[in-house]
Amino acid sequence: MKYHLFIFLCGAWLADVVAMVAFAPLGDHVVWFSGLFVLGHVLMILLVLNFPPDLKSTTSIAVIFTLGISARLMFLAYPAGNDIYRYVWEGYIQNLGFNPFAFAPNHPALADIARGEIYPIWQHINHPDFAAAYPPLALLIFKVAAWLNPTPLFFKFVMIVFDAGVMVVLAAMIHHRSIDPSRLILYAFNPLILLYVAGEGHMDVIQVFFLCLSLYLILCKKFHITGFVMLGLAVMSKYFALLAWPFLVSAENRLKSMVVLVPLILYIPFLDAGSGLFQSLGVFAGSFHYNDSVAVLTRVIFGDLHLLAIAILLAVGLTWIYLFVHNKLRSVYLALGFLLLLLPTLHPWYLVLIAPFMVFFPSRAWLYLLAAVVFIFPVIAVEAQTGTFQEIFWLKWFEYIPFYLLLIWGVGREGYIDRRHSYQKPGSISVIVPALNEETSIGRCLDSLKNRTAVKEIIVADGGSTDNTRSIALGHKARVVECRQGRGPQISEGINAAGGDVILILHADCVAAKGAFKGVINALEADARVVGGALGMKFDLQNPKTRIIALLNNIRTILTGISFGDQAQFFRREALGRMGSFSNMMLMEDVELSLRLKEVGRLVFLRNGIVVSDRRWSGSRFGGKLLTVFYLFTRYLVERRWGTVDGSMRDYYNIYYK
Repeated sequence: MKYHLFIFLCGAWLADVVAMVAFAPLGDHVVWFSGLFVLGHVLMILLVLNFPPDLKSTTSIAVIFTLGISARLMFLAYPAGNDIYRYVWEGYIQNLGFNPFAFAPNHPALADIARGEIYPIWQHINHPDFAAAYPPLALLIFKVAAWLNPTPLFFKFVMIVFDAGVMVVLAAMIHHRSIDPSRLILYAFNPLILLYVAGEGHMDVIQVFFLCLSLYLILCKKFHITGFVMLGLAVMSKYFALLAWPFLVSAENRLKSMVVLVPLILYIPFLDAGSGLFQSLGVFAGSFHYNDSVAVLTRVIFGDLHLLAIAILLAVGLTWIYLFVHNKLRSVYLALGFLLLLLPTLHPWYLVLIAPFMVFFPSRAWLYLLAAVVFIFPVIAVEAQTGTFQEIFWLKWFEYIPFYLLLIWGVGREGYIDRRHSYQKPGSISVIVPALNEETSIGRCLDSLKNRTAVKEIIVADGGSTDNTRSIALGHKARVVECRQGRGPQISEGINAAGGDVILILHADCVAAKGAFKGVINALEADARVVGGALGMKFDLQNPKTRIIALLNNIRTILTGISFGDQAQFFRREALGRMGSFSNMMLMEDVELSLRLKEVGRLVFLRNGIVVSDRRWSGSRFGGKLLTVFYLFTRYLVERRWGTVDGSMRDYYNIYYK
């Protein structure tokens, strides 16, 4: 039955592709084409969700490739977009010895050429008063293609070849990362790719090919030198790819990463253009806007300074991603997506850049936006009927409001459509209490754990106390595990001794509120993809200082998913293997735990649950203590990202507990 449904959906998708080509160009049949375009996205997602699970990986990839390439070849019959005429022209004049950075299509020196055999191409060029804006690799590819066959059809075929290359690289990454091969459908069957790459022939796919190849070589094969050269070629195809570089560099490859500059030699044949190398690019970036969202607000609020405001927003956003998203592939995806949302001009084919990442991070928000470009189609229809290109502003409400709502919702829920990996329902909680000379606090902590039906066991991981901590713990019928000093080693020993389905770490100076553990079980039962999380905290002594600390802790957890140890971090024991065990670091083990958990599942934040002693924040030097925490937290994130963290964390421990 599963095969029957899959075959039916494949047939329906192919029929949809044929119908889109039959109703081309979309400007002439905008209603029908729009419906078919959206239907194609719906069928694409249904195919992923209903892909036969018992198909061999090689068979699955072969089926997807066959259908994907067939659809692309069908779209060769779709009328070429306006941009492709510029590609052909710029390649053609290079073969005649002219520099496209120096000579715009309307340049008097090219008048005789324009009136010759190339005239059918020249007359369709948009913005003929502007010289080339594309980077040099793109122009050199145009040159070779024009030397072989200066026609839009052949250039479209070239783009399909690069597109097929993207699918090959994505298939290799899927295999290496042990991802379900059905995810390739999210790129191979995507109607936006079919329309704007195979149909209209936009060159953005060249950048995407080299970018995906660089990610595969750097992240999967560890071929750093070749990978960074490929990244440089991606930048020389279109400059957006440059944003990936800082997220791929680490202490391990920092010297090798400098080969990203090698492709700059491709500028050499064009240097006689001087400042013309970037003149058109600057005009397009600074003076044009279309289908933007955030940039609309910056123009309204900041006026002539809107580009500066966008630059500052971009810098802040990229810094945030760099610090809090340590998965390299995910951080590249988020950085490029953030850039696209800030652009003053977002043509629908620019989204080709984000489409490959849907294979690995199938976000509801971005999948919606890839389909929501349908709201731009009436603009194209008006242009086809009147010859005037004019943005219809109110249509952007339908395009962007649902997208941003899904994006915000997805911050907490990841927004992924794939639900195949799930965890078992939990039955019990093992509470781990790391302690060192806590005789004044641990009794209160253990008292708060009495008569909790969800708690299977209480394990006190003692790091060598010299006071009555152990005897108090034994008096409360807790199991005491003796281990070496340091929060990470203590918690690790406690976890090794635990037998519950859920591990919850409760510091000895914390008290668990009523209902906290039931809330943990309910949250894990409600969503099988939730791997863990943390509880909201407050201090037992309420004053402006402690309220500020509690507020900062809770907001940080909500926004970044990173919680501290005094927020009763919890996680499924089942997830330990997937996240690579618990860290033995003396300090920052809580931050490390959060970062590892984020990689294997969704995290939740339960608003209430923990009351913390204010002892570390009482007395003088409140500001100094706050700065110390901020310094250690930021330093750890940077060092971890850079790959230079000292595994023992002795230095951090000494600074924090001095």
